[in-house]
Amino acid sequence: MIETAEKYNSIRLIYSCLRDKRFRQIFSVVFKLIKQIKKHKSNAPQYIKNAFIELGPTFIKIGQFLSSRTDLLPKEYIEALTELQDSLPLLPFEDIKKTIEFELRKPVDKVFKSINPESIASASIGQVHKAELLNGLSVIVKVQRPDLNTVFYRDLSILRYLAVYFERYTKLGKGREWIQIIDEIEKTLFEEIDFIQEGKNADHLRKNLKYEERIYIPRIFWQYTTKKLIVIEFVPGVKITDLESLKQKNLNPKELAVTLVNAYFKQFFEDGFYHADPHPGNIVVKDDMTIVFYDFGMVGRINKSIRNELASILLSIVKNDTDTLLSSLKNLKLIQSGADIGPIKKIIEQAVYDYYDGGKLTNLNLNGLEEDINNIIKEKPFVLPGKFTYTFRMTGALEGVCRTLDPDFSLINAAKPFLQNWLKSNLIQSGSKWDYLKTVFPKQNKLVEKIKIYSEVIKDIPRYVTNIEHSRAETLKCSAPYDKKQQEIIDLRTNEIDCLKKEVTGTNSKLKIAYTVIFLLCFTLLGENLIQNKNYIINIFGFILLSSSLIGSIGIVGWSIINKKMIE
Repeated sequence: MIETAEKYNSIRLIYSCLRDKRFRQIFSVVFKLIKQIKKHKSNAPQYIKNAFIELGPTFIKIGQFLSSRTDLLPKEYIEALTELQDSLPLLPFEDIKKTIEFELRKPVDKVFKSINPESIASASIGQVHKAELLNGLSVIVKVQRPDLNTVFYRDLSILRYLAVYFERYTKLGKGREWIQIIDEIEKTLFEEIDFIQEGKNADHLRKNLKYEERIYIPRIFWQYTTKKLIVIEFVPGVKITDLESLKQKNLNPKELAVTLVNAYFKQFFEDGFYHADPHPGNIVVKDDMTIVFYDFGMVGRINKSIRNELASILLSIVKNDTDTLLSSLKNLKLIQSGADIGPIKKIIEQAVYDYYDGGKLTNLNLNGLEEDINNIIKEKPFVLPGKFTYTFRMTGALEGVCRTLDPDFSLINAAKPFLQNWLKSNLIQSGSKWDYLKTVFPKQNKLVEKIKIYSEVIKDIPRYVTNIEHSRAETLKCSAPYDKKQQEIIDLRTNEIDCLKKEVTGTNSKLKIAYTVIFLLCFTLLGENLIQNKNYIINIFGFILLSSSLIGSIGIVGWSIINKKMIE
């Protein structure tokens, strides 16, 4: 039955290929690529890069997309696709001018004082020109390439058909979520070609980052913006990876790396809305060290529960907590169920922490890890769901920029201040004292988890006892008349229940005291460390913490005495 279905689908594929010229062109590229990958040909990576450029806008964007999917393609293909330039032949300026006039329903000279006919960028989505408004403001004009809707619909329909076939009927395609990947690409591409949505994305980011002193989001001129045309404020600056120009202007690359990564921590973990395309061409630096973002067509959205899990991953890397790190990866389904985590754990502990602490790949000591690395390459235990594709693409691009600015860039050192504030605002304010205790006492996480379970059980006991008492009373109401001896038994059980309730209430009160003592101890230790700091302001803060702990201790003693009398 399965063989018959495969033959039938193969016949349909051949028929479609013969009937449609574009289908034949795309299928030819895909078939040659698979053939070259299987034969391990050395020129295959360059072939795929050149073929994608030849196939046009859809495939250039797909190439950028696949450059973040290390779980799908070998390393050399990822490197080739990373080099894929988002450039196509220039459109004649006359065509650009006609598009502007058609979109705005007025002559170009009625909108712009001047517009440079020379393009400053020719991307797969649109062509960019510098211009000046009638009021003298410098702007950037991005004009969409013609018929992109039609091109994307046609190409993505063909690719989805191929994805279904390869995922169902080929070994290379099985278990790789090709259909979901095509769907994710489709969703993102159609968002990118809606310039009104791009303008909204820019406004959203500007609102979220308005208190970030060193980050600037250019304004959108809405009166000149349509679905196929967008006019953005031009802010001059140096390309963020142009180290020579940064040096000439006395701009500190290491400070820029920290500012940039902190801006992304804010977007990602606090806002859940982030600029998803931080490649060097989209980021410039002003003379006052302000970082300016451009191109807001590609943004990411991520819900709070996943943000918290990803923050837990970052926290685990900072603390070198491998078990929690692996647990978070499993929770996010980034590791296949049943995968052997031994090699993964070994590589994390011997290489990953060093790398994120500022180590270079060439300097990492990988002796003894060859077998583990080979096992991971062979078994492929990692899974990258489609919803995380742009998240990891953004992370890779961001790390590349930061490492260019500072070859010894330490994600761990950059993350520590942010994580301290994040823990304070997300754990303490939300009342998650157990998570906070886990961060304060990382080696006692299992003990904290057990105490949490015992606490929840003890808290529920009074409710259970009350339910039993009510249930007993209802039973007695409905029961037949009873003698004196039965009454004595009932009175005895009632007394036992009262004693149990009293004991449980007392235990619950003692548990509350224990919680408070633990937190007071934490504040005391923190205050003691801060007092020893050389900074005068930190000393004062430490003294306040110690004083608060002392007052709290006196208060808890008084409360426990009063509570004891009430219980008695």
